[in-house]
Order: sequence, then structure tokens, then C-alpha cells
Amino acid sequence: MISLRFRSRLAACLAAPLAFALPSLPAQTAAASAPALPRDTELHKIDGIFNTDLPKTERKNTIRVIVHPRFGDLTRRNYLRVPTGIRWGINNHTEVSATIEPYFAHGLKSGAPGTGIGDLQFGAKYAWHEWLKPDYDTSVGLNLFFPVGRPPVDLTNGFNRYSPYIVIGKKIRAHPGLTVFVNTGLNFLSRSSTPGFFQANEARSNSFAITPGFVWDRYPWHYTFEATYESTSLIGRDNKQFLTLRPGLAWDLPRKLTFNSNGRWLVGFGYRLTLGPDGTTSGSGGKIRGEFRLKRLFGRGAKGDPAKP
Repeated sequence: MISLRFRSRLAACLAAPLAFALPSLPAQTAAASAPALPRDTELHKIDGIFNTDLPKTERKNTIRVIVHPRFGDLTRRNYLRVPTGIRWGINNHTEVSATIEPYFAHGLKSGAPGTGIGDLQFGAKYAWHEWLKPDYDTSVGLNLFFPVGRPPVDLTNGFNRYSPYIVIGKKIRAHPGLTVFVNTGLNFLSRSSTPGFFQANEARSNSFAITPGFVWDRYPWHYTFEATYESTSLIGRDNKQFLTLRPGLAWDLPRKLTFNSNGRWLVGFGYRLTLGPDGTTSGSGGKIRGEFRLKRLFGRGAKGDPAKP
């Protein structure tokens, strides 16, 4: 016969693992019920908020449509710009992009600039998967900008721009989501047939630029900072120096604020402070951008997977 003392010890031994397991059940249940993160939780370049091309490229065979209405024009200009483009991941280390910037009169201010296309932009990026790995990510790229037609003169400076660059980034493992980078590039200008004028503290000839900074992805929030030094001394026809500081913030909108639309919608806010030959200039503004995977637009996205833009 099993003694009472033995049965008490046996019950205690069987109960001990159960006691440790029970507190973990709510956490496991909460983790299982937590909404799945979307596939893309990192921030890409948003002109006016975060202007730097990072080393990462679009996924292979992915075509992403990007719509970037500039709602700030409703109060600052008598026309509204709606840059629209695509970004295509050709393979695991190469992407190309193309953007057009149409504009039209919004009717809230006097004047009739008409309707048209202000500029064309093209880009290509190649990511080195071996060089400087595993500590650093490195890419080289080329951005092209061409004003076209007869847009409002304050829409462009009237010059074509050719901008090759190299960017090196490093993810800080001690701080998940934090990436530091250095982007170095050249800007070559050539006059086009489109009229325009330069803004204050804007380089008026060929220039060299270096931009260190960071982006901290804490989905759905993204925090950015860029510090750009630009000089026309080395390759330009004059001797001008510019220093621009640009902190920024972006937020991935939840689906309930986008009427459950597919894709990824971001709202951003940025501040710019520039010290240059025209003195100190500053500016701030907000942006909104929508990104859509092309296969979703054609109804071939995964069903029942609303969390993946």
C-alpha cells in the first residue's frame, strides 16, 4: 500500500509543472490573438520627410504603386500635385522606379495654371549582398529628374538632374529597428527647355553631398533624422556650402482610418533647417502616401490577409 506521505509527495511533483505552466497560458493566448504585423514594417524614402535612399531594395518580382498627393498645395499654391509612380524589384538585389508628377488647379485659390505633368523621375538601385556583409548593407544607385512641358514656374528649377550615389547602412542589434546610414552622392545639372527658378539655399550648379543619419522603425511609428552637407566647390562652377538638418516622423495608418482599404498608408511630418549662402531658411510640412502591391490591385492578393499591404 502506498503510504500517505508518498502520495502527498507524488501529488506535489505532478502539480509543480502545472503551476509553472498555468501563468504562461494567458501570455501565450495574448500572443496568439495579437494582430499579425504587415510584411513591410520599415520606412522607405518619402520626399519632404525622409529624402535618403537606403540600401534595401524591393522584393523580387514585386511591383509597388505609390501615390503621394501633396495636400499642402491646397493652402500654399493654386494647383495640386499628385506624384504617382511604381517601384519594381527585378530580382533580390536590383530595383527600378519611375514617377510622374501631374498637377491640376484645385480651385481654392485664384489663378488657373491648367493641368499637365511637371516632371518625370527615374531611379535604379543595386544592392551588394556580399560586400561588407554581414555587418553593413551597401547599395549604389542613380536618380534622374527631368522637368517637362510648361508647368507653373515655382514647380521646378528648370534643370535636369543626374544623381549617382552610394549608401552604407548598419542595423543596430542592441536597439531593434534602428538603422544608421551614410549616403554619399553627386548632383549634375543641365538646363532644360522648361522654365523655372531656384529656391533659396538651393545649389545652382553641380554639387557633392554627404548625408549621415538614422531611421528608427517602431511600427507603426517611424523616426528619422538626416544631416546633409552639400558643396559646389569640388565639381561646381562656384563655391557654395549648404548644411541641412531634417528630423522627421511617419505613422502607418491603421486600417480603420483608411476605410479598410488595401495597401499601406503613411502620414508623415518633417522639419527642415538649412544654413547656406542665402542665410538661414526653414520649412515644415506634412505628407500622406499610399503604397499598393500591384497583384492586390488586380485581385490576386492573399484572401483573408488584410494585415499584409
